Amino acid sequence: MPTTTSSTTPAPGTPPDSPAVSTHAGRFRPELHGLRGLAIGLVVLYHVFFDRVSGGVDVFLFLSSFLLVGTFTRRIDRGLPMRPAAYWARTFKRLLPPTAVVALGTLGAVYLLLGQERWMPAITDAIGSLLHVENWVLIQRGVDYYAAEETGASPFQHFWSLSIQGQVFLLWPLLIAAAVLIARVLRRSPRAAMAIVFLAVLIPSFVWSVHSTATQQEIAYFDTFTRLWEFAAGSLLGLALPWWERRAEHRLRARGRRRRTERPALWRVLLGWVGIAGLVSCGLLLDVQGAFPGWVAAWPLTAAALVLVAGTTGHRLGVDTLLATGPGKLLGDISYGLYLVHWPILAIYLAVTKTDRASVGAGALIILASLVLAWLLTRFVDTPIRRWSWANARARRSGLVVLCCLALAIAPAVGAREHLLGVQREAAARAVADNPGARVLDPDFQQHPDADPSAAPLPTAATIGKDWFTGTEPCTGDLVPRSGNVERMTERCAIRPGAEDGPVLVSIGNSRIEQFTGALAPIAEREGWTVITLWEGGCTFAPDAQVSPVCDEFSADTMAYLRQIEPDAVVLHSTFLTPDLEEGLVPGIDRTLPAITALGTEVIALRDQPRLTVEPVPCVEEKGADDPSCASPLPEDLAKERPDAEILARDREHLIPLEVNDLICPEGTCSPVIGNVRVSLDDDHITRTYAESMQDAVDARLREAGFRW
Repeated sequence: MPTTTSSTTPAPGTPPDSPAVSTHAGRFRPELHGLRGLAIGLVVLYHVFFDRVSGGVDVFLFLSSFLLVGTFTRRIDRGLPMRPAAYWARTFKRLLPPTAVVALGTLGAVYLLLGQERWMPAITDAIGSLLHVENWVLIQRGVDYYAAEETGASPFQHFWSLSIQGQVFLLWPLLIAAAVLIARVLRRSPRAAMAIVFLAVLIPSFVWSVHSTATQQEIAYFDTFTRLWEFAAGSLLGLALPWWERRAEHRLRARGRRRRTERPALWRVLLGWVGIAGLVSCGLLLDVQGAFPGWVAAWPLTAAALVLVAGTTGHRLGVDTLLATGPGKLLGDISYGLYLVHWPILAIYLAVTKTDRASVGAGALIILASLVLAWLLTRFVDTPIRRWSWANARARRSGLVVLCCLALAIAPAVGAREHLLGVQREAAARAVADNPGARVLDPDFQQHPDADPSAAPLPTAATIGKDWFTGTEPCTGDLVPRSGNVERMTERCAIRPGAEDGPVLVSIGNSRIEQFTGALAPIAEREGWTVITLWEGGCTFAPDAQVSPVCDEFSADTMAYLRQIEPDAVVLHSTFLTPDLEEGLVPGIDRTLPAITALGTEVIALRDQPRLTVEPVPCVEEKGADDPSCASPLPEDLAKERPDAEILARDREHLIPLEVNDLICPEGTCSPVIGNVRVSLDDDHITRTYAESMQDAVDARLREAGFRW
């Protein structure tokens, strides 16, 4: 987002000696300043009251590039060097201090008001926000089936747009400097060269934006490359509008007339109002969050462009008159601060109250608090640092301010993260004594003599979101997939290596069997087996069934891979428990199992695990592990005979039935903590730590069923 500006202070993207939000002549544009305030006002209103996205963020991206180009074209007109490094220093000197204050304040609020399971994701988000890469953090979390389970909406989520803007602020000066250099070598117009460069960015970015939005919108929304065309469009307008205004003035002079502000062209007044109407209605008429940033993002950009083209009419009914009023100017002045603070307040409020949307009264208080905090942030942080003459005098001094802000803000975040990880490591070092987990279910279990009865359960609440089992290395050599979607299979394929030329076990399925594999991996390591993991979130392994395009491709490619390597053993789910707690056979399992055993491979057929009716982590944090309301009953279907029993009985030599639900829900009760270990990290997945504690019982059951390591 652009930082605050007024008629006497420059916007980010403008050097200190340049007028704010101006055209080629240095004219202050009150309609742009007010438009920024209106856009952020819409962002806040839509977030708080409608739980929708307004399109105002796209206007910010558009306006920031409009201003950025104005900064460099004025340098060109004066014959000054581009000096990208100086631009970066002064721009981030203005952007980072308010960001640092809000990031640290938000971390403090998360620590004080939210559960420990929210701490680690918040620290990661804070660091990503300060480094202007939060959009990529959110992309990783969104496409990561497992990270997506960790938390609700992040209090730092709104930093995605600031991150993209910061990345463009780094890239654009280089593009402009390159265009100017080429233009001077070829003796062509720098503006023409810049226009060609921006068109070269706009066209492929727009095409990619349309395609990516249609195929992977959850990624496209935060993707820098799908947004570059919006910046390019603003940059082209920044080149074209001053040129058009100059030509209009020349035509008037040639006709012996002069522009009379008291009698403006009515088309400009109408144009401005059409732009405002388009901007206000965008979020109501379009699914901005679900459809952007494809071609429909042109709607708010066009609306903003119409307001800028209408310009300063001076007419009492012109939108520029409305936007230049006291409230409009104030909203423009605090727009950056308002954008920074409103989302953390809203997100934390919703998390604390466990609601999806604020009531009218609560929403009004959230907006009021946001306005007050935004004004304070602007008054005591943004404005003093922006006007700091010592820092503004030299680019290297501005750069020093940037480095200091980063150090002062990132150091506490990194320190907090290392502290949380250190607590986990210390607890893990004593896990044998203090955290036996499933071992306490063994009738012969004896408490360790050094056990600490006050020890916290593992994994700690702050790190439980990361307690996933994974392979440690990519598949290499003969284990690299060579058929099907090779690229995707190579991404999936990971190993925990065993003895060279030793036996191979392949774990196949979804994230639920992934977590259970935490019980097999330690046994395999002791016995010299290599464990290969092939998982796809939400997909059971069903090569002879039609489940979904993604799952069908996964199953077909995995079956081809099994034929390629002919593993010694495979572990998979042979039954499936639906979200409605009904158990059935995995589709096509009666055909899948013979196809695998025909390769000479043994199959460990795991019965599906329970799904819980209570979210265990927040319940334990709120009520304690011993509160009965935090436990869930074992689903009734899982207490009945296995539905795959007849199928497994057909080949007792190669099909090894395995059930562990009595270890997860002993005596029919799924307790959140067993043996001082957290059993589940959410309502669908056991923790890696608890799975590892089941290894002795699992080993015994496999051997009893006839499996030999």
